Parts: sequence; structure tokens; C-alpha cells
Amino acid sequence: MSGLLCVILPLISMFTSQALAIMPVVNYTQNVLMRWFLNNVGLMLLALLFAFAAWLLSTLQDNPIVEQSVAARINVIGLDQLRDRVLLTPLPQVVTATLRGPQQSFQALRPGDLLVNVDVHSLDVGVHVIPLTPTLSRTPLRLESWFPVTATVVVDRLVRSQMPVRVTVVGSPALGFRASAPAVFPQNVVLTASQQIITRVAGIYATVSVEGARSSVQQDVRVYARTAEGELVSGVTIIPDLVTVRIPMEQLSNYRDLPVVVKWRGQPAEGYAVTDISVDPPIVTVFGPVEAVQATKGYIETMTVSISNAQADIDEAVGLNVPAGVSLVTEAQTVRVRVRIQPLSGSRTVTRAPELQGLPEGLSVEVSPDTIDIVLNGPLPRLNALLTDDVRVIIDLSGLGEGVHQVAPRVITPEGITAQSVLPATVQVQISARGRAP
Repeated sequence: MSGLLCVILPLISMFTSQALAIMPVVNYTQNVLMRWFLNNVGLMLLALLFAFAAWLLSTLQDNPIVEQSVAARINVIGLDQLRDRVLLTPLPQVVTATLRGPQQSFQALRPGDLLVNVDVHSLDVGVHVIPLTPTLSRTPLRLESWFPVTATVVVDRLVRSQMPVRVTVVGSPALGFRASAPAVFPQNVVLTASQQIITRVAGIYATVSVEGARSSVQQDVRVYARTAEGELVSGVTIIPDLVTVRIPMEQLSNYRDLPVVVKWRGQPAEGYAVTDISVDPPIVTVFGPVEAVQATKGYIETMTVSISNAQADIDEAVGLNVPAGVSLVTEAQTVRVRVRIQPLSGSRTVTRAPELQGLPEGLSVEVSPDTIDIVLNGPLPRLNALLTDDVRVIIDLSGLGEGVHQVAPRVITPEGITAQSVLPATVQVQISARGRAP
């Protein structure tokens, strides 16, 4: 132990003496560094300032500070709480706000970031000036200004009133008819509007046309609020806004409507039939003394139209057999009669020998059976007038070689004639080399 101490103590003494020897050198270095720092601190601060300025300039070039106009949506609160009050003057929909900030921040702006909240639930009847102050929740954007700054609104009392519906009849009924007093259901409707608007309403009107009417008119029509001068009043809610109006029509005693009956004789050509008869107009009006009008039959006949041997439609002006003592209301003394004539449909069976097509050269063929029956459908006159060459049966042998084949015949018919069935549906053909027995 004593030997170890003898070794350690001299070492400690040596290091201590060396440390004391370099202390002045360390102190000198510290002093030099301190003097250098103090002498250059201004340059260091200037360098930092230039570096910050360079960074700021680069940032502003990439994302400059700009001003933009943005539409701020007005959010109206409390409309459903006004109850017996109503806004007569609507608020503007948007406020134009000027924002300032980095350009990239505008790209991130959302509709809900800029709002104008307006609470109207506590507004009483009268005129109010309401501030329109936008609220901005997007940083680092800053609100610079906005327009409009305020809005003037008028609040009025909401009034409900019951009014009868008045019917305005327009147009004239057919000659010899007179419109009776209209009936309305429901007779009254309920109006809801502000006190200021409802005082302008002189009546509730429904308009119904009876132009050319020969029988009662019934329509579901919309009703409108109008002033005493007949102008429409807007801002009025009407319940119900549709009413049913019925206007009876009365025929004058010296007028009478008579349906037109076409009188015809003869028959169309054989194989043809009448499929439709029409007349225009279908009803005519006669007038005269009451006794003569009441004595007329319940219809009026045309002069006789002949359809004998007709093979096409008939379309001609025909006079009317007007009863004695009465006259037609219209200047025209004729009506248009149209008789539609069409050929009757039927069927006919014909027998034809098949025609061979496409037989390769050097080959012969035997067809079994050698005749084919065809059931044809179409207009009877055309079926009866068919010639032998009008219906052909073709058997196509193209591409067939020697041997026995089953081939479906192809039937060619005139336009308007169809082959309903072909008997047999297929024929047997036996093809062999020419000169060789089949």
C-alpha cells in the first residue's frame, strides 16, 4: 500500500505543476476570443439580418401577400321564430369582403370560413338597421373591409284573412249556347301576408275559358290575389291555391245541336269492305222558330254517298238534308265525309314446280317431290289476280356436291303477299355426275 502511494503521489504532483504552467495560456486565448467577438458582433448581426431578408424575399416570391375580394354568405338565424311577423325587405345574399394574406391561404379558404351571421328572431315591427359583420376563421388571412356594412329591413305584422273566390269567365260559348253562373269549390280561401301587402288585395280571382263550349265546363284552376286595378299581388300565400270551377251551359230554345248521320248506298267492289265512316264536323247547329226547332228529329242526314264498286277511300264534301223551317248556323252548307275502303284479307293455295339455281357444271340433279304447295295470305283482290310467274319457288344448290341432300325451298311472292306455309318444308335433292345413273 505504501508502495502504491509512493508511485501515485509523484504523478499527481507532476500534473498539478503542468496545469499551473498552462493556465496563463488558456486565459490569454479566452481574452483574445472575447475581444474578437466584441469587435465583430455588429458584422454577425448584419449577416443574420441579410440572411433573414433573403429568406423573406424568397418566401414572398413563392407565396406573396395579396388582397382579394371574397363573397361572404349571409346566414339568417331566427326566421322560424318570427311567428306573427314577417320580413318585408329581404336581406342581401352575400357581403363582399376584402381579405389580405398569403396567396396560398386563399386557395385553402372554404365557404364556411367566412360568414355573416344575422339574427332576426328578436326584431319587432318597424324599420331596423342591421350590421353585416363578417366572421373570418381562416388564419393567417386578415379581414380588411367589407360592403355593405349594414342592411335596412322592414318587419311587418303577419295577417291571415279569408276571402271568397271570384270567377272571371273569358271567351264565348258556341253559337246558340249561354253560360250560366259559375259554381266554385271551395268558395273561400285563406290568405297569409303582411299587413302592408294584404291591404292591397281587392279580391281572389280564378279565370276560366268557355270558348266554343257546347256543354258544361269544369276545370281545376289556380287562384291569384289582385288589386282593385287588376294587378297581381306578390308575397301572398293562398290556401288552397287550386279551386274547382263548374260553369253550366244552357242552349237557347231556338237553337239545337244535331249529330250528322252519313247516308250511303251500294257496296264496294268484290274483295273490298268499308272499315270506317267519319264526318267533319260531327255535329251541326240549326236555328229557327222554336216550334220548328223542337219538331226536328234528333239527327240530320247527309245527302246520299255512293260507294258502289269502290276500291279506294272516298273523301268528298256532301250537302246536308236540312229539315224544313230551320237553317244551319254556319255559312258552310256541306260536311266532309270520309269512307275508308280496304281490301279483305284471305288465303290461297298455289302449286309451283321449283326452280333450281347454283347447280355445279357437269352434275345432274333429281328433286323429290317435283312440286311444292304454298299457302299465301294477303288482300283477296290481289290473291285472285295472281299469275303463275308471280309466285316462284327457288332451290339453291350452290356448294352442294354429289350425294343426297335436304334443302329448304325459298318462296318469292309479290309485295303485300306473304307465304304462310310451304309444303313440304324441305325437299330431297340427289346430285350425281352427268351421265351416271342416280
